[in-house]
Amino acid sequence: MDVTVLCDAVAVFPEAVEVALPGVGEEGWLLHFHSYLVVGESGVVLVDAGVGPAGGEAAEWLGVSGRLPGLLGQVGVGVEDVDAVVLTHVHLDHVGWVSDGLRVGFPRAEYVVQRDELEHVRGGTTYERRIRPVVEAGQLRVVDGTAIVRGARLMPTPGHTPGHQAVVTERAILGGDVFVHAAQARRPELTYVYERDPARAVTSRREVLALAAAMGVPIAAAHPPAALSPTGELVGSTDNADDVCRPYKL
Repeated sequence: MDVTVLCDAVAVFPEAVEVALPGVGEEGWLLHFHSYLVVGESGVVLVDAGVGPAGGEAAEWLGVSGRLPGLLGQVGVGVEDVDAVVLTHVHLDHVGWVSDGLRVGFPRAEYVVQRDELEHVRGGTTYERRIRPVVEAGQLRVVDGTAIVRGARLMPTPGHTPGHQAVVTERAILGGDVFVHAAQARRPELTYVYERDPARAVTSRREVLALAAAMGVPIAAAHPPAALSPTGELVGSTDNADDVCRPYKL
């Protein structure tokens, strides 16, 4: 099973990091917006769908547009080749390429989300603009807890949102927003102010760290510039430390 890092966009977070993540002293919080392509014998899976195109909500919020379809093309994958899109959660910077509001972005894929997450977002703006077209196309798969998608295991990691999930592969744990900053791997008690349930988020971080250590694999989250070791060091390619962020394999 191969895991390829696809950096949809890089942007400075609109708020100071000391406001969003008290306890971390850093100027200019530069976030990466990663999706992950998981390819194995069972199929092609995309984990998270990035910021999305110019004009979308996330692109307007961040002042940058995404480039995920082009990145997929660079590694020889078309949108029609994707068998499943796993959403770690339904925040606007993770669902930008899910649909354009009318048509789904990955026409052959099942879109996989936890039931608790779907109930949490149902009826909201992001649901109506990005998820409803998937529902109407009959391509949404709702799961409850642990599940298998094309050989990858879904692991509930609530806290950031009620139905947040990580994706466990033999190469890495794809952690979504369980860790929004590398410092949280060293200090999992650091709370991001936008976590819906901070105590559960801390528990989820500790569980992911323990699993990564037991498996001997890194944690590849959405926003740190590189994958994280279970002890909090950045690991992997140095290409993703700049604003070019070429695709590379973990």
